[in-house]
Amino acid sequence: MSVIVKAAEYVRVEGDQWAVEVAEDAELPSELEEHQVRIRIKACGLAEQDLEVVRNLHRSKARMPLGHEISGVIKEVGPNANLFKVGDEVVGLLPFNWPYSGCAVECVAPEYCLAIKPSAVSHVDAAGCVSGGVRAYTALHYAAHVCGGETVLVCNGSSPEGIIAIQLAQLWNTRVMATAGTHEEAAFLESHRPPLTQVIEVGKYRRSLVDVCMEETGGLGVDCIVACAARDIIPSKAGHSSAPTLVPSTSTSTSAHSSTPSSPTSPVTGRQAGQPSLHDLFSCLAVGGRFVTVDRTLQLDPPHSDLLYMKGASVCFLNEHTWLLSSGQQGRYMHILSDLVEKVNAKKINPSIHHTVELDNVTQAMDQLSDCVVGKVVMRVSE
Repeated sequence: MSVIVKAAEYVRVEGDQWAVEVAEDAELPSELEEHQVRIRIKACGLAEQDLEVVRNLHRSKARMPLGHEISGVIKEVGPNANLFKVGDEVVGLLPFNWPYSGCAVECVAPEYCLAIKPSAVSHVDAAGCVSGGVRAYTALHYAAHVCGGETVLVCNGSSPEGIIAIQLAQLWNTRVMATAGTHEEAAFLESHRPPLTQVIEVGKYRRSLVDVCMEETGGLGVDCIVACAARDIIPSKAGHSSAPTLVPSTSTSTSAHSSTPSSPTSPVTGRQAGQPSLHDLFSCLAVGGRFVTVDRTLQLDPPHSDLLYMKGASVCFLNEHTWLLSSGQQGRYMHILSDLVEKVNAKKINPSIHHTVELDNVTQAMDQLSDCVVGKVVMRVSE
C-alpha cells in the first residue's frame, strides 16, 4: 500500500532529457520502516541539481526526486525511531540517494538526517540555510581546517552557500574576501555586516584578482579558497556530451529561453563573464594553501599541477551529501546540523532568502533559478 501525495519530481521526457513536474500521484510508503519518520513539509530549499549524479543514483527510473533541503513537522514516527515525537518541528538534509522528494506536501525521511528546529527560526529560513550551511561548514572546518587569523577567499560570495561561508569564516575569526560577478552581487556583499576585508567584482577591476589578493595579504596569498557553488569558476574542460539535460517548462514564455544558446550565460555551467579562471585562483593561494571546490569535473592541466606543487597547496572536493551516504559519518553530520541550527537561532548566521514560491509554481521557479544571483529560493507550503 502507498500514500499518494503532491510532489515535484524530475520526469524523463525523452532519452536523457528531464523536466520538472508537480505530480499529484507521487507515492510514499503507508508503513514506515525502522528509524523513519513522516514529515508534513512546510518549506524546501530549491537548488540546481547535478542531474548526472542524481541519475546515476536512481538508475532506470522514469522519475527522480527533487528537493533535499527540508523543514517541517513530524507527523508519524516509525519503529525504533526515538529521536523525535509527533509534533516536533525539524529541519534536515535528505540523502542524495533518497527515493522521495523533499519538495512535496509530505515526505518520509530517516530520523538521523534531521535536527530539532528552534521555534524562533522560521521554516523558510531553516530550509533556506540547511544545504548551504552544511556545505560551507564542511568546506571550512573539515576540508580546509581554517584557523583564526587566516585569510579566506569565498568565490561567488552572494550565493546561498557563499553567504553562509562568509558568516562562518568571520565567526571563526578569519579575514574574509569574496568575489562577485555582477554589480548587484558586489553591492549586496559590500552591505554585509561585519564588513568583508575586500569585495572583488571580477571583470571590473583594472587589476587582476591575483594582484588584489596579493596586495591584501602582503604578497603572501590567501590561505584558503572556497568555491562552494557550482558556477564559481570557469570550467577547464567542456562538459560531457552524454550528461542529462533539463528541459524548460512549456508554461514559461519562449522569449525567456530563446536567447540561451547564444548567451554568455550557460544553463549548465552558470555565468562565464563574472567567473575567475582556475589559473588565477591557484595563483592566489599562499604556500600550503587549500582550494575547496564542488566541481566534480575539475581537471588539472600540467601547469596547474606544477603551480600547486611549488606552493605545497592542496585541492579538496566538496560534497556535503557524503555525510549521509556513509553510516560511519552520521555523527559528524548531526553535529554540523545541530551547531548550524543553533547559530541561526542565535542570529550568528542569517540566511538570505531571495523569494518563496508555492509548490504549484516550482516548475517555473526551477526554470528561472539561475537568474537569482543573490540569496536562496525556497518552496513554501501554504497552510
